Amino acid sequence: MCRWVAYAGPDIFLEDLLFEQQHSLISQSLRARHASQVTNGDGFGIAWYGQRNRPGLFRDILPAWNDENLRSLAAQVQSRLFFAHVRASTGTSVSRSNCHPFQFQNWVFMHNGKIGHWQDCRREVESLISPEFYRYRAGTSDSEALFMAALSEGLQDDPVGAMSRAIGKVLQIMAAHGDSEPFRMSAALTDGTVIWAFRFSSDQASPSLYYGNPDTHAKDRAADGQVNTIASEPSDDDESNWHSVPEGHGLRWSGGRVSVFPFVPA
Repeated sequence: MCRWVAYAGPDIFLEDLLFEQQHSLISQSLRARHASQVTNGDGFGIAWYGQRNRPGLFRDILPAWNDENLRSLAAQVQSRLFFAHVRASTGTSVSRSNCHPFQFQNWVFMHNGKIGHWQDCRREVESLISPEFYRYRAGTSDSEALFMAALSEGLQDDPVGAMSRAIGKVLQIMAAHGDSEPFRMSAALTDGTVIWAFRFSSDQASPSLYYGNPDTHAKDRAADGQVNTIASEPSDDDESNWHSVPEGHGLRWSGGRVSVFPFVPA
């Protein structure tokens, strides 16, 4: 399984969250603490928003802990909102096009989990992607296919509903193939202003998902009670600062505030 982190708040250098935390995402790429698979070395990616509507995107197949370009970039780039992901492949090839985050226009998506029996289900899941979006599919992963299926279900207008409908259809496809492997997901998506995140599985064993407000060395600290980070696992040991998202729930971040809601596939 993969590890990821989303940040939104005052501008910070990417390195302040990716490298400088007690249990940073780069540390998690070597030694994840809340995952069954400790090492996440099958590539990485970051997407960040600046002055333009569309985000910047940098992905590569090297392990995140061993990429000097990532370290240099993270030390120079400041952003008010960014996504970062370290990958542990669940069966598809290690290639740049399979590295998260995935982007369409101003939207960005990243995922930790799997569609069970992906190779058996792949053709039917990809049939959920409308021609409008299929032309942009670059990789072979189940994660990108899920993003494209949600776009086809109207994600740009109704993110929560589109994810619910897309996952519901994927579960139907899996059931037709015997459903002996689970669907598991913790995922995040954003339009550059609002962040949505989801935790769901078909076997009640979702990957972990947290939100909190770690010290990111920002010049302007977030106000009390505000949240700046959503992540697969906490980046420090201050347990009072972090909140776990329950199984079968989603969250919406806007303006530093988080609302948590039940999430059930249609």
